[in-house]
Amino acid sequence: MATKIKMIVTDMDGTFLNDAHGYDHQLFSKTYTRMVTAKIPLVIASGSSYHRLTREFANQVDQLTFISQNGAVVHLGRQLLSVSPLTNALITDVLALITDHFAAGQIAQLVVSGVNASYIDQSMSPTNRAIVKTFYEKVIAVSDLRQVATLVDDQLTRVSVTFSPTVDWQAATAWLTAHLPSGLALENSGFHTSQIGLASATKQGALLTLTDQERVEAEHVVTFGDNENDLGLLTMTPQSYAMKNAAPFIQGQAANVTTHTNNESGVLRTINALLDQRIK
Repeated sequence: MATKIKMIVTDMDGTFLNDAHGYDHQLFSKTYTRMVTAKIPLVIASGSSYHRLTREFANQVDQLTFISQNGAVVHLGRQLLSVSPLTNALITDVLALITDHFAAGQIAQLVVSGVNASYIDQSMSPTNRAIVKTFYEKVIAVSDLRQVATLVDDQLTRVSVTFSPTVDWQAATAWLTAHLPSGLALENSGFHTSQIGLASATKQGALLTLTDQERVEAEHVVTFGDNENDLGLLTMTPQSYAMKNAAPFIQGQAANVTTHTNNESGVLRTINALLDQRIK
C-alpha cells in the first residue's frame, strides 16, 4: 500500500532543474495538474532568491510555497510569511571577514541577499553579474558592498560567496566556518558557493514550521535534494529522494535515490510514479 502524500518539497539547481538551469515545462504542467487534483501542495526550497524562484514558476506563483535563501525567507505565493534577518553589525563583520582574508582574485562572486533584492559591489565584472542574476534575478549594484547594511533599506539575510576555481574550496569553507561569529552557520550550496546566515535559518527549519502550521506529519512529506544544504530535508522523512546525480555521501543520507538524474526530469518522473501508485 502506497504511503499517503500530503506535501512535496524540492530543491532547485541540481535537483528539479537540469544543468542548464531549465526544466521540461510541458511535463511540469501535466505533473502539477495531477498534484492539484490530488490536493498535494508543492514547496520550492532553494538557496536562490525568491525573485529568481518566481521567475521560474511565473504561471504558478500564487499556488506555490517558496523557501528561499536556504530557509531565511519564506513566501506563500506572493505573501511574505517569515524572515530571519541578520543584524547590520553581523553583515558588516562577515563581509570584512571574507574580504580581509581572501584576495580579490580568489572570490568570483560576493552577494548579500535580502527580502527586497540581492546586492553586489559595483566593481563586479559583467560576466560575474550575469552569473549572479541567474540565481538571484533582482540584483542591485552598490558603491561599496562592505557598507551595504547602511546603504540599502532591506532586511538582509544571507551572505553568499563563490570562490574561484583555483581556490581550495574545502579549505576555504573550513576556515570560514571556524571564524564565523557566534550564531551564524555556513552551508554549501554547490557551484563552489557557500551561504552564511543564522544557524537557525535552514530549509529544514522552515519546512518544519510549514508542516506544523499545516498539521502535516513528516512521514507524509516527499523531499528531493542533491547537495549538503538539502541534508536536513532528506533526513526528516522516510519519503526522501536524493538525486541519481548527487554525490554518494548525499545519496547515503536519503531514504531513496531517484532512478533518473536532474537532466532527465528525475523529480517529475518520480512524482508521477508516486502518483501512479496512489491510484492503483
